[in-house]
Amino acid sequence: MKRAPLYRILTFLVIVVCCILANRQGWFQHVDHAISEQRMAASTHPASGDIILLEIDNKSLTSIGVWPWNRSIYADIIDKSFQAGAEELAFDIDFSSNSTDSEDEAFANALEEADGPVTLAVFQQFATSHMDEETIRFNRPIEKLATRAWLATVNVIADLDGIVRSFPLAQSIEGEIFPSLTSTLGGTQNIVEASQIINFNIDPETIPTYSVIDLLQDKLPQDALQGRKILIGAGAAELRDTMAVPVFGVLSGPKLQIVAAENLLQGTNLKKAPASWTHGLAAALLVPIAFILLFRKFNSFGRIAGLILVAGGVEWLGYHLYSNDHILLDTATVLAILLITAAALTLFEIGVKSFMLTLSHKHGQSISDLLDTIVTDSLTGIVIVDDEGRVMSISRQAQKIFASLGYRTQKDMLISEALPEEFADRIRDCLDMSTPDQPRRSMQSQEIRRGEKVRYFEYSLTPSFIAPDGEDLQEEGRLVTLLFQDITDSYLEQKRLEYAADHDPLTDLLNMQGFCNALEARSSTGKPLSQTIVFACQARRLDKVNQMLGPDYSEILIRQIGKSLQGLAQFDCIGCTNQKTFLLASHSSKTEDMASLAETLQQCLETPFNVRGHSIIVGAQIGSAAFDESDMRIARELAEAAIIALDRAHDSGDNLTVYSPALAAEVKRERLLEQEILGAFERDEFELYYQPQVDLQSGKVIGCEALARWNHSELGLIRPDHFIPILEETGKIVDLGRWIMKTACQEAMSWPEEASVAVNVSAVQFQRTNIMQDICEALELSGLPKERLHIEITESLFIADSSAVIDQLNAIRKHGVKIALDDFGTGYSSLSYIHQFPLDKIKIDRAFIKDLPYSTESMAVINAVTALAQGFDMKIIAEGMENAEQAEALRTAGCHLGQGYFFGKPMNSENFSAFLIQNNEKLRLSNNDSKTGKLSAVIG
Repeated sequence: MKRAPLYRILTFLVIVVCCILANRQGWFQHVDHAISEQRMAASTHPASGDIILLEIDNKSLTSIGVWPWNRSIYADIIDKSFQAGAEELAFDIDFSSNSTDSEDEAFANALEEADGPVTLAVFQQFATSHMDEETIRFNRPIEKLATRAWLATVNVIADLDGIVRSFPLAQSIEGEIFPSLTSTLGGTQNIVEASQIINFNIDPETIPTYSVIDLLQDKLPQDALQGRKILIGAGAAELRDTMAVPVFGVLSGPKLQIVAAENLLQGTNLKKAPASWTHGLAAALLVPIAFILLFRKFNSFGRIAGLILVAGGVEWLGYHLYSNDHILLDTATVLAILLITAAALTLFEIGVKSFMLTLSHKHGQSISDLLDTIVTDSLTGIVIVDDEGRVMSISRQAQKIFASLGYRTQKDMLISEALPEEFADRIRDCLDMSTPDQPRRSMQSQEIRRGEKVRYFEYSLTPSFIAPDGEDLQEEGRLVTLLFQDITDSYLEQKRLEYAADHDPLTDLLNMQGFCNALEARSSTGKPLSQTIVFACQARRLDKVNQMLGPDYSEILIRQIGKSLQGLAQFDCIGCTNQKTFLLASHSSKTEDMASLAETLQQCLETPFNVRGHSIIVGAQIGSAAFDESDMRIARELAEAAIIALDRAHDSGDNLTVYSPALAAEVKRERLLEQEILGAFERDEFELYYQPQVDLQSGKVIGCEALARWNHSELGLIRPDHFIPILEETGKIVDLGRWIMKTACQEAMSWPEEASVAVNVSAVQFQRTNIMQDICEALELSGLPKERLHIEITESLFIADSSAVIDQLNAIRKHGVKIALDDFGTGYSSLSYIHQFPLDKIKIDRAFIKDLPYSTESMAVINAVTALAQGFDMKIIAEGMENAEQAEALRTAGCHLGQGYFFGKPMNSENFSAFLIQNNEKLRLSNNDSKTGKLSAVIG
């Protein structure tokens, strides 16, 4: 054996070092994945058939007609599956959100009564788009379902290239380990938190798959589910539960779960060979490689053949380990060393100089062949045409597209025969008009019709000029390159999205945006908005239909109303907003026609509608607006004005409300209040006023009610009924309530008499804060004796969770604070159960006081309340007293306390303090008067 040339040794060492560095950088990872994929593809076999997929496919979605499905459907799936002999069920479906109570209950009962185990899915999601571990969250089934089923995770994590190659055997969720759905279906008993490589040698097409609707309609083959495990999951393309996988390209999520579970059932799950195996293999090959490179009797071809033979042996070993032992051995690095060494030897043996000379001789032809190859293999439609109108080159994609249109396009054909005339005409125009300095034309669209078939294309034409060396540009040859692609699917999808953006999905009428766009378009064609009247109309009794018959009936009714309104010739444009408000525009009517047009709408909606055998009359509430150039500029403002008028019609109960500047000013004021009230606390604009409460027997002022007022720096004093609802909606009523409680207690300590102070407490305060803690803090800070503090609540407090509220009220009352029920008679309470609530006083609403002493009905209510209250040892206070006759009537009826303008208007703390002194002085002067006279004298 002669000494080997130095270049072979150096070449081999350089290749080894480079390949090792490349492997550390992960360059061969994709090659190893590709080799593994080929091994799997070469040994595919059918599924065992022990796991069946019940697929939510297009057929099921179309038949049921709505998504997501009602949970009673899943209950039917459970019942029918076990009736058909299923061994166990698993759902690859998200049940983490509540449905209706009845639907959730139906599904929960089915889980409870199932004849076998049922597993529900736990989904892993990321709370933010960063997708880091800190933002991971898990969607579990709702509690009602989770407690009646087994839980398993269904998440599979894709590699960096987006392809799923493994699955977790189990996952830890908030300290609790859950098995994966794959482990559950695969019957794995030892649940550990580890990943398992999926062996994609199981053909997913052999998995027994049936449509869910066939199960529900009892159309499955007999014994199809007998003794099998069933997985229910999404298969329809619209549900987008698909993943990229090796070998098969794309699989639905449920099929991927079954393929992985089949690995466990068939014992074909894969293990990754340690990196030390690859290193050991490379070290073991050093001897044969050295022999091949150094043995002098081997010529160049022998060495190359030897290296390729060794490479084949390495891959045979990798395939043997995979097929027999289910072990994946990474061989890309070793193969790269062998094949690159063989290629390097080839280059050296050919001789770099000889190779470069050959390349130089063939450079022109190679460039031409390369360009022709690029054009032919391009995924874009490419056609190159010479100045004679002949096809010089064409891509396979272009031939495929033209073939679908009936053209068999080949090289050297004239464009008049080879291409659709639409493209041929434009190429001729480009050849005729092209000049050497003409730029490439921008992308254009082209529609091509062949019978009923229509396709849409996007294309560009680029002129080129080829001049022989030394010749003038005017004699150069001209070429035109046509680049095009079929955009039919995206074009139709764009049109569908444009239609959906302008139309209401329920009624197929124009939505708000589409309606306004239509008005603007008409105004640009000679029908100005100044001559347009818009009506906003809603079905008056639609909510009752929804409550009594259900949402399906109300949706059918809305569609029928839309069709009826479309038939009204008096209106030029009709739309429907997502609040189910119909918008109608008339371009030819005048303002004085509003009433008659509204009457037409009323008659239309008072005509009975037949909905599944139910004759329904809904009636209408209508708002209308004519275009006002002083405060309107665009169609949307006109439509919004009509909707504002409709809202006022709702509030007032009128059939028709016409928009006016005054109405606009009122709405503007309400919106201003909503904005200004957020800064009212910082500007210290809230004030407390106190209205006296008087003992009707003695005439003594025994206390007062604290009333909040908002004194805006620009708007002036604002009534509570204007700002309290805003505070309750925003939750700011909690802050105001605390301020009132603390301020009232502090100011009460400055009064000369030990009068009580009553503070109104909103239901929102009970829901969002610890009201007992707020009361204690206010009493402690002010030093006010707790028996002087009373709180007033309304009947709405008991609606949501009366037991919890009663517990809080009992604690407050036990602390020594008295409780009064305010506005009694206007809400939900009943005389028969009012004694269940821990109350000290009942406050009769002013609605029953205003007509006294002449209303026998009001007097009857008051007598009943006072009689009941006396039986339960409750005090009665009547508010809204405005004269002596009312006071005397209520005193005679047994009311204990009175409040109203007859006794005193609300006043600030300083004036109330003076009022107390004045009252006590009058009371002393009238000690010898009769009771009636005393009351009149003290108040007078």
